[in-house]
Amino acid sequence: MAHARLNHLDVNFIRSCFPTFEEPLAAKTAFFENAGGSYVAGVVLDRLMHFYKVNKVQPYGAAEILHAAGEQMDHGRQTMADLLGIDSANLTLGASTTQNFNTLSIACEGFVKSTSEVIVTEQDHEANIGAWERLCERTGATLKTWKINPETAELDLADFESLLSANTAIVCMTHSSNIVGTVNPVGKVIALCRANNTFVAIDGVSYAPHLWPDIPSLKPDAYCFSTYKTYATHMGVMYTGEALRAKLTPQCHYFNRGYAYKLLDSTGPDHAAIAALAGLGEYFSNAHKHHFGSSELSLYDKAQQVSALMHTHETTLCEQLLTGIAGLPLRIVGRNHSEGREANIALTSAQFSSAELSKHLAKNNIAAGNGDFYATRLLEKAGINNTEDGVLRISFSHYNTSEETDRVIQALNTIH
Repeated sequence: MAHARLNHLDVNFIRSCFPTFEEPLAAKTAFFENAGGSYVAGVVLDRLMHFYKVNKVQPYGAAEILHAAGEQMDHGRQTMADLLGIDSANLTLGASTTQNFNTLSIACEGFVKSTSEVIVTEQDHEANIGAWERLCERTGATLKTWKINPETAELDLADFESLLSANTAIVCMTHSSNIVGTVNPVGKVIALCRANNTFVAIDGVSYAPHLWPDIPSLKPDAYCFSTYKTYATHMGVMYTGEALRAKLTPQCHYFNRGYAYKLLDSTGPDHAAIAALAGLGEYFSNAHKHHFGSSELSLYDKAQQVSALMHTHETTLCEQLLTGIAGLPLRIVGRNHSEGREANIALTSAQFSSAELSKHLAKNNIAAGNGDFYATRLLEKAGINNTEDGVLRISFSHYNTSEETDRVIQALNTIH
């Protein structure tokens, strides 16, 4: 009998893949703190615990227990490459995206000179501003900032075009801000930079949890995101293209310089965390089979199709929230509708501090934090002066439900 293809995300099936929901505390909590870190899929946890229990040893030795550990790590690395549709030689697995950006910026010292220019945006997480700012301080290069519109907090492509020059060595920008949520025109930026012989590094940390990165189509020079925000272990994933990598100063042990994937490995991430990444491929495969039936598609194609269902589901919930709070005295940072944005809503109230809103939600068993979320410069430019109190951020994941969204709407309406 042919499998009936689902045209929507089966949230009940998805939630059954996350053991966290079986725990009493998680079961009663509507979790909207996903931008800070998502729940972990059960198949990822299984592989993590297996490695720690059975193979927590120095990997790749001759003994069977050592060899098995190395095989699991290789499987995890290859699975991540397959999910992204890239060659594993172009993949760096680091402790975090912050560390990966620091390492990448240091590695750029070989071609970023005193006459060079580096462009960052006011919309970015501090990890993708500070690293490049420090690079310019070390090299004497000029740091140029792509400014936001203070009222909308968005970026205008025309402003970028006025910044781009023959001296621009690299552009560093977010795919979507962890505060604003708008999906930025990174494809157009990459095209402009390619014609200008300028490299582009994309921060996909806030984008990847909502729509799985399509690196083969986008063709950036570097792309970074965090797997602890995409249902897996606490790691930073960094893709680097060959053209950029050829310009970089190695950040590894001298005897590892012949291995492309070790070139930017400056930290030596947790072996078990790498091995567990194989579970992320299993999660996407299981979800694909449930929604589309058995298939010989590549892991990359499966991830793209499943992610599209996830994204549609999240967008529906986001629109539900924005409609439900439209009449309240709230400022939505960025767009007040779901078109062209991810399901990550940052807001402030005219009547209550963001901390008070967060505590009110918590009393109703809703998890949503407040603060600057490492985007202090953005908040300041957007006119939010008390950056410590910052914004209330309601960030969705694909396992959130319409009922949970209604709880947020009701709580915000009640307090106002």
